[in-house]
Formats: sequence, structure tokens, C-alpha cells
Amino acid sequence: MLCSIITGLITFLFIFGWKINLLADLILLVSAGLIATSFIRGYFFADRNTLTMAAGLGILSIYSLAIVIMNGVLDTQIAMRSIRALLNFFGALALANIYYRRSESDFGGIIIRDIYLALTAHAALMLAMYLNQSLRLAIYRITDAESYVNLTSSFLDGYRISGLTYGLSQTSVLQMLGLLLLPLTLRDCKSYFGKMVLLAGAPLLVVSILISGRSGLMLGMAFLPICITTLLWKRTNGKSPGSAISEIVKGTAILAAIAIAFTLLSSRMPGKFDSYSLAQAREILDTIKLKGTTVENLSGMLILPESWPELFFGSSNLGRGELDYIPSDIGWIKTIFAIGLVGTLLMLFPYLLALRVAAQFFRSDLYLATASSLIFFSALLLNSKELALLTRTQWSIHSLLLCMLCLKLQQGVARQPTVNVS
Repeated sequence: MLCSIITGLITFLFIFGWKINLLADLILLVSAGLIATSFIRGYFFADRNTLTMAAGLGILSIYSLAIVIMNGVLDTQIAMRSIRALLNFFGALALANIYYRRSESDFGGIIIRDIYLALTAHAALMLAMYLNQSLRLAIYRITDAESYVNLTSSFLDGYRISGLTYGLSQTSVLQMLGLLLLPLTLRDCKSYFGKMVLLAGAPLLVVSILISGRSGLMLGMAFLPICITTLLWKRTNGKSPGSAISEIVKGTAILAAIAIAFTLLSSRMPGKFDSYSLAQAREILDTIKLKGTTVENLSGMLILPESWPELFFGSSNLGRGELDYIPSDIGWIKTIFAIGLVGTLLMLFPYLLALRVAAQFFRSDLYLATASSLIFFSALLLNSKELALLTRTQWSIHSLLLCMLCLKLQQGVARQPTVNVS
């Protein structure tokens, strides 16, 4: 029990560890500790997929640093992000190995459960910060949020909550991932009480999405129908009509319970929840119709470098430091300016590899494959709004989930991981 709690806390900090300074954060420190522990114990998992991922991130790190040196431009954000992502990935490998050593038979379910619980705990913290100004200001002081988050009135006035992160819109997408993982946690949970606890987290996640940004709600509206369809197909395929109807009724009851719980929770929220958060959510319909402020702003940000060398190789400038300003927030545009088309493809590679690994589960575990694919794909979609590739908290989940999938694939071939390091 104590070991399980400690591992869960480590997972929480691996996802939500806040910044200590411009170069280091708790995620990086946790990763370093996990890596050191694994090597000290003389045991470290790796297979072809994880080694390929490490090589891809290593090449990206070297390439992005080379672009900085060649251009003599001191904007090292992409280079530092790439190096951090590589170290965090090794940390995820070590953490996945800890789970594997604890329980070979169901380590995957435990990892997904702990990720879900971490997201739910963070949702509860975000709600507490939303309701209590003193707590909100205390957390922001601890994380030094005002040094990293754009100081808009919605942030300062408590209309939008970043929790322990610095992302706002990215935080809303991060919290949405918990809704995609919920069916997996329910499937692997054996006790009725445990299922109730897990379900209680769903309305908290929905509220945390709404008080941080609209992007998570928008992606959730796109992804959840896919997930529900996948679940119904998996649970009703090949069953008798009576059993199929029973499964549909159970699913409908769960969705209704979550909706009722959310309604009860939102009815007790302060007035700003309806006047700001829900009002912002209603504007999503305009975005879906390709209208509204968000669409207008993004359409004016579709620009490219004027020179061919900068287009292909970049200049290292992300356009938000002390160098020339680049009038675009779109992630793809920003990485093209910074590291060119070549670097952007290198940055895209980890997600393509992750999608390839997830696709290998479509026959053996349809919902795991679907949810994992959507989780990896969410970063690519969000990158069309802002720079979302290899971001701190999301990459922690992506890398841990990928390492878990790789371990499960390897588990199907041999009972022991591939590499032992002494």
C-alpha cells in the first residue's frame, strides 16, 4: 500500500512538477532520480521502439542546437525543450519499469489508473484554487506562475486557472485526457467502491477543462464520440441483442450520472463560472462553423519565412524573446521559423512513432489503441493553435503512456524486458 502511494506521488510530480527556474523543474529532477535509481539497481528497460524514440529526440536536440550555433542567434528554447524531452523520456522509461517490476500482469492498468488519478487530483486542486483566492495566490507564488503565464485579466482575476501548470489552453487539453482514460480505469477496477471513486473524478475533470480553456472542451467534443462508439462496438460486438442493450443502458447510465453530477457541481459554482467559463464554451459553436475571434486570429497568423534557407532549416527564433517578433501563435509556423521544415519533421517524429505503436493494439485491445492514438493526436491538433509539441506536462503523459505500450508489446514476446544494464 505504501509503495503504491509513493509511486502514485512520483507519477503526479512527473506530470505536474513545477518550474524551479528557467532551466530546471521538478519533472526534470524526478526524471533524473528515476534514471539514477534504475541504473543503480542494474535494470533498465529498452526495446527497438524506445531506442528509436531516444535516437529521434537526440537527433532533434543536436539539430536544434546546431541551428542556434550556425545562426549565432541566442534563442535556445526549442533546443532546451528537445533536451528536456529526451531526459523526461528516459525518466518515463525508468518509471514504467518500476511499475512493471511491481506487477508484471497488470502494470499497464496501474499506470493508466495513476495517470487518471493524478489528473483528477489536479482537477480538484484547480477547483479549490478557483473557489479560494488565498489558495490560488499561494499556489501561484510557489510555482512562480506570474513569471511564465501571460498576465491577462482572466488569469489574474481567477477566471482561468492553470493549477500547477503554465499552459491554460494546454492545461484544458491535458485535463481532457483524463476523460479518455476513464473507461480504461473502470475496466480494470474490480471493486464497486473503486469504480464510484473513479467516476467521481469525471465531473471534476470537466470543470477543470472549463476553467482553464476551451481547447480541451473542443477536442473532447471531437474525441469522446469516437471513444463512445469504440466502447459500444467492443462491448456489443458478437453479443446477443439482450446483452448488447444491457451494455448500452449501462453506458447511458454512466454518462447520465456524470452529467447530473456536473450539473449539481456547476450549480454551486460562483457567478463567474456561468458568465465567463460557460459563455466561453458556447463560443465553440462559432469556431466549429469557422467563424468567431479564434478563427479570425489564427487565419491571420498563416505566414512563412521569406528566405528558402530559413524555410527549410530555420533561424532558431521563436519570435517571443528579445529577437524579432513573429506575428503567429500557430505551433507549426513557430517551429518552421525556429528550426525549419527539417526540424519540424524531426519534432513530429516522436508522435508519429507513438501513433504507430498505438496502432499495433487495434486488434488486441481496441479501446486502448483508440484512446492512446487520440491522446497522442491531441498534441498535433493543439499545435495548430499554439506550440504544443513536447510540452512539459503533456509530454510526461505521452512518454509514460508510450513506454507502457512498448512494455506491453515486449511482454507479448518475452516475460522480461530486453536490456539489462549493470
